[in-house]
Amino acid sequence: MKISINYATALTGKARSTVKRHTHDLESSPGKKGALLYDSRVLLERLYIGSDGAPTASEALRQLTIARTEQVRLQNAQARHEVYPADDVRYLYKHAFAIVTATLKGNENRLLSFETVNDILRQFREAFERFFESWKAEEVAGANGEKAMEE
Repeated sequence: MKISINYATALTGKARSTVKRHTHDLESSPGKKGALLYDSRVLLERLYIGSDGAPTASEALRQLTIARTEQVRLQNAQARHEVYPADDVRYLYKHAFAIVTATLKGNENRLLSFETVNDILRQFREAFERFFESWKAEEVAGANGEKAMEE
């Protein structure tokens, strides 16, 4: 599709002088009313990417603004505890399964009566409470600048 400078200006919201500056070395063909028409893909790509393949200054600034907005959104979500750091989630996942595995293996060959199941669940609760206490102690130690305990 062929478009004029005026149509590209209306389409992108960029100033006419900006669009005209990016068309200086593009192939054009005359339109019905005498306006020069340019290949829309090439012209629009040139407006956002540039002739050398690098983003134009305005496009780079737009992308930077989007990245900063997303960073602020993520920081706010972390502050509201809607999102947790991936390292913390992996650490918790690894230790939770270790606790469950060790508890179940420790109760091997026990008949699963009501009392046995309650005992296993009690062991889970106690193990998780100890784990979270040690985890919080590590976070406090790390926040105070002390060396955190090894995994």
